[in-house]
Amino acid sequence: MLADLLVSIFTWLCFYYLRTRIYTYPFTVPPGFYIGLFLYCAGWIFLHFISGTYNSLYQKSRIMECFKTFSVSLVGCLFLLFFFILKNPQENNNNYYLEFFSLLIPIFTCTLLVRMIFLSIAKKQLKNKTVYFNALLVGSAKKAGQFYHDFMHSKEHAGYRIIGFVNTGSQPGNGFPPSVQLYNDFQQLASIIEKEKIEEVIITVEKNERDLITKILQMLSDKSVDIKITPDTVDIISGALQTTNVMGVPLIDIHAGLLPSWQQNTKRVIDLIVALLGFIILSPLFVYTLIRVALSSKGPVLFRQERIGYKGRPFTMYKFRSMQVNAEVNGPQLSSENDERITRWGKVMRKWRLDELPQLLNIIKGEMSLVGPRPERKFYIDQIVALHPEYKYLFKVKPGLTSWGMVNFGYASSVDEMVHRMPYDLMYVENVSLALDFKIMFYSIQIIFAGKGK
Repeated sequence: MLADLLVSIFTWLCFYYLRTRIYTYPFTVPPGFYIGLFLYCAGWIFLHFISGTYNSLYQKSRIMECFKTFSVSLVGCLFLLFFFILKNPQENNNNYYLEFFSLLIPIFTCTLLVRMIFLSIAKKQLKNKTVYFNALLVGSAKKAGQFYHDFMHSKEHAGYRIIGFVNTGSQPGNGFPPSVQLYNDFQQLASIIEKEKIEEVIITVEKNERDLITKILQMLSDKSVDIKITPDTVDIISGALQTTNVMGVPLIDIHAGLLPSWQQNTKRVIDLIVALLGFIILSPLFVYTLIRVALSSKGPVLFRQERIGYKGRPFTMYKFRSMQVNAEVNGPQLSSENDERITRWGKVMRKWRLDELPQLLNIIKGEMSLVGPRPERKFYIDQIVALHPEYKYLFKVKPGLTSWGMVNFGYASSVDEMVHRMPYDLMYVENVSLALDFKIMFYSIQIIFAGKGK
């Protein structure tokens, strides 16, 4: 980021100098020079952030980074071109095109040079194993042994260091060196990952053991690890294997529930902008609701409750209190439409979803998003997971203020209703995209303005 900042400053000076040559006026510092420099630098840093430049440095391809750098440079320069055309319209726009290329060529060249220097250093660190990622093999001894042999004889290890093998079959895993720790109980997979600080799990199973993949994926759904699967011939010809790794061992990347870097960053920026604007624009409504809650019944205005969020991590969720104090004195209880514990003003808030407004703070803190599966309490999650282990897939994304399940089903007043709502949220995780987020937000706003919340 610092290197990009220096490139931005340098190219701004180059650009300004070249403009003086194009328009033949002396090189001086005008009043808006430094404001323009600040906005120019901030704009490039923002574009690079959105595009995912600062994510996963050690997993980037130099060739793909070259194409991405050109795309970002082109977008930024086109924006500036249209800005100057709209700001200073002229009959002959040839000078604008000269300005465009006098900016595009330096910014692309300098930025690409910086990228290649950093990525070359990163690739060298991976090759020399001064930087590495702990990897764990999970599967049958035969398949894992074959993969390990191919991996060690490949020309590119991508920085992975295989430090353990979890045997899911009956055959002993004897074909590994002493540096690879052997485990025979794959039910302890979660604790092994924590103990060995695993960052990559590679699943190696036989064809007749493919049902094990589902069980293993369920166990890994709330773990911060990358997951890959060794392919067979059917995977290759069916198109399941899509890879650009020419020199290494081919693997299927399990990325369900993950957005591309640029969409992840865009989603986060949208969350922040909407949440901050929401606090500002809706501040009168916040104050009014706060006063009505205080007058409706005795007790605190805000209700705090621990929920389970991204990757199974607990966080404190905020709401305007809609129930009487000590509503759960006898233990956790879900609310229903005619629940006597809900205050009169609480029913109004729930109808219009006003009680959810303080969760904008959770969004700003990064604990929640605008769209995502609704977070639940561990007490109920444990009951659901015992019967439906696939529920843990919901932890692959951040919980949200609204969700596909909320749009189609609404609030759940029992564990059975939570289970009934779960397929909608699972579909969201498997099909997550910015376009889907916008659709869900559109229908959520419709429900709120129609007063159909429950």
